[in-house]
Amino acid sequence: MSTTPLTFSRPAKLDHIDTIQYEISMLRFAAMRLAEQKLTERDAWVYLESFLLHFRNLIEFLGKDRPTATDLHVTTIWALTSLTPPARLNGIYADGKLLLAKYEPSDAAGGGRISQYLQHVTTKRIDAKEWEVSTMMNEINPLLIEIEQSFPTKSPLIPAIPPGPQLDHFTASTTIATHTSAATVVPKPSEDFK
Repeated sequence: MSTTPLTFSRPAKLDHIDTIQYEISMLRFAAMRLAEQKLTERDAWVYLESFLLHFRNLIEFLGKDRPTATDLHVTTIWALTSLTPPARLNGIYADGKLLLAKYEPSDAAGGGRISQYLQHVTTKRIDAKEWEVSTMMNEINPLLIEIEQSFPTKSPLIPAIPPGPQLDHFTASTTIATHTSAATVVPKPSEDFK
């Protein structure tokens, strides 16, 4: 019996703006899928993990205190790409720091970091944790919109997912059966995402 290797790749990024646009698009896509009522439990877990991964990447981009030389960061990407930063850059960074402190708190601040439930196999994984996906999206989207408005208008590598309206309340869990509440109005993805 002949087997074909199973190989996948994310789209190649042409520049640093493409990397951030990819993160934003995947975050919105995962949130949109989680808001659907027809997901199987395992599908919901996959989309929740994707949502949390991209959310964590973006709050680090927006609010990390001391980015390393290779980190893309809201305070440095503009020089790297020769673009003018948003007028409210310091405010975006301050708001990003608040989101990072809220969703990646130190153990001294109570723990419960996204990375403890997703990135690392930790003892925290058996602790029940509800992720208020709609709240998280509603908190980060205004900052992402401000960032996107400073990006050049060009054809993205993958079709962008528009920010959409405020989401109605729904949660998902990484430790127990995932559930969402009432249906949410979100934009439909392009055909490329189906």
